Amino acid sequence: MSILDSKRVFLLILLFIALTDLSIALDVPVLSQVLGFILLTFLPGFLLVEILRLTEDPLEKVLFMIGLSISFLMFVSLIINFVYPSLGISRPISFIPLIATFSAITVALSLLAHRNGALHAQVSWSTFRTSIERILTPPVIGAALIVVLGIFGALFVRFYSDSIFSLVSVATIAAAFILLVTSRRVSERYYPLYIFAIALALFYSRILTSPNLYGRDIFQELYLADLVKSLGFWNPSLSNASASDYWAMLSVTFLPNVYSTLLNVDNVWVYDLVVPFIFAFVPVGLYRLWKTQLKFSNKFAFLSAFFFISYYDFVLLVPRQLVAEFFLVLILLLILSHDLRTPKKNAVLILFIGSLVVSHYGTSYIFLGYLAVLVAGSALIGAANRQEQRRSALSATFLALVFIVMFGWYLFASGGTAYAALANTGTHVVNTFGTDLFATPESTIAAGVGVGVLNLPFSHALYHYWLIAIEVFIVAGLVFVTWRRKALRINTPFLLLSFASLFLMLVAIALPSVAVAMNGDRLFGLALLFLAPYCIFGIEAIVATASSWMRANRDLVLKLTHAALIAVLVPYFLFSYGFIWEVTEHPSNYAFLPSLQQNEGVLTYSSNVSWSYMVPQTPIATQEVYAAKWLSSYIGPSPVYTDDLAKPEVQGYGNIPTQSLVTLTPMIATHSLTNAYVYFGAANLQTGSVALRLPNNADEIVQYSSDPVLTAGNLVYSNGLAEVYYHT
Repeated sequence: MSILDSKRVFLLILLFIALTDLSIALDVPVLSQVLGFILLTFLPGFLLVEILRLTEDPLEKVLFMIGLSISFLMFVSLIINFVYPSLGISRPISFIPLIATFSAITVALSLLAHRNGALHAQVSWSTFRTSIERILTPPVIGAALIVVLGIFGALFVRFYSDSIFSLVSVATIAAAFILLVTSRRVSERYYPLYIFAIALALFYSRILTSPNLYGRDIFQELYLADLVKSLGFWNPSLSNASASDYWAMLSVTFLPNVYSTLLNVDNVWVYDLVVPFIFAFVPVGLYRLWKTQLKFSNKFAFLSAFFFISYYDFVLLVPRQLVAEFFLVLILLLILSHDLRTPKKNAVLILFIGSLVVSHYGTSYIFLGYLAVLVAGSALIGAANRQEQRRSALSATFLALVFIVMFGWYLFASGGTAYAALANTGTHVVNTFGTDLFATPESTIAAGVGVGVLNLPFSHALYHYWLIAIEVFIVAGLVFVTWRRKALRINTPFLLLSFASLFLMLVAIALPSVAVAMNGDRLFGLALLFLAPYCIFGIEAIVATASSWMRANRDLVLKLTHAALIAVLVPYFLFSYGFIWEVTEHPSNYAFLPSLQQNEGVLTYSSNVSWSYMVPQTPIATQEVYAAKWLSSYIGPSPVYTDDLAKPEVQGYGNIPTQSLVTLTPMIATHSLTNAYVYFGAANLQTGSVALRLPNNADEIVQYSSDPVLTAGNLVYSNGLAEVYYHT
């Protein structure tokens, strides 16, 4: 066996940095993107993990490595953003300052790791051959096939408007899950690999169905990221009231621009490829958390992770929230460990909390609430159990520190608007408590409690009943675990956080205004960080109870448990990712027949409901992207009037400031416009309608032919799916 000493490894790292910098500087296609991605995403974190000697576990090393790298990219960018202008560098967030700074710091970290003796490797032909053989084993090839099928399915939808391979991709994931649960031939060491592969495949299978972005919030993120990129710096004072919350998030202003600038790709590609890759490690981190801190078996942790992934909103692309959830999982790994009092881990914990704060304000608020519950609960338990109190590194002082860091940053970077929004939400909840209590739930919460289920088609109603069953299993599992917590040796802090999550969901059901303000999808997704294992507990507990009545032997109980888990989780997964509805309702989308949702090859953009269940939403037409970019080149100081549905993509792709965009209202639609543009997108043109914003923030859909003022101007741009009128 050949052992590479620290000096040789150090030289190899220097060679890698030099080769990467050279490929980036010369803009070598593919090579510069691949090497640059590895350099940015892994190398800084790898060096910091080795220097700090945080852990010896390979999986935790990978998780902390990526987390430290992302923190490194955001905070180093923040530092140079304020330091370099004083040195005469007016555009610190640009190519030369970024590549020079990151390369220099990475070299310095490599030297420090070398001097600390942290760099070493054992390499021989036998170990190399063994590694290749492991990569070429059927389980690894199977995991790679899942990712490839996800990408291929998305591209087939994108270029041929056919969902057959997307269906194959989802079916393959379900089949792989069944095989992993029932087979004893596949080693449990492959569970983390399959969790990552499934998560990544599901993201790519949705996101890559269009060259353009989906949703609403992400266009605001794109606009702000591109603004920082064009300016070459970030100035907190440039934010305005409508965008200040986003402007304070380094996950919006710095992180995508580091990748975009150094890899020479558009920010859209960063959102489509890099952010999902990072977030795919969230269920892997949860697997590690549930397996080590809660002492679950490998298979139980895998089942819990698959259930977590099966939540339909798992693949929602809101980059700042996805990055924040990744840091939240890393924080939980540290907080729930028993050696948190070590100075190095405390320092990393504070760094990750800071990274969470600058990634997403909503997730930070929820985390602060969880932390308060944990500190208060630990103190109460510690009053009766001195040993538990001594082991806890959390305290009221630590909670106060997090509070100061969080709100101090929001006051500095956004003028306190994030705090004001939270305060306004609290005031609204208090003032409307009497009328809001048990009112009609928010849409996501309503689906979860079965509101309106009787008016739905059979398969959709069945899905809602499935959701209710899932919730029953979660509650049953939580009750079972609480009852047998000592025998199961459940981590007490985790149990506290689980009850806090359940309480939060109950509040969202009872007070719809809370669900609307915090977003019901987000609330349930974050609650699953703690509640997902209880669904598995609930299913197993019910099967065990029924088996005891049947007096079944141990082998039969195991088979019944596997059958029940598959019978519950696989249909839930197939429902969540649209497989069942696509097969039953849209056969023309996968049978190589002319699509019923298309008109001579042009997709229908009349609503946010997609033409296929394998696509998240109706994608933005490429013609709309062209129109938005054309508009940004010609508007000058003139305002742009558009409806609320088309407004996000106009801003995101046209880089048009918020103050220049005016949402159409009934009053505007009936008055003459002067020195202004009116923008119509694909949905407007195909339906001949616009969504006018009413005083109560609802939208009224009207035919714009009934308001001739809107089209009274000169038609200055048209490409078939987008039009722009200019009013002199």
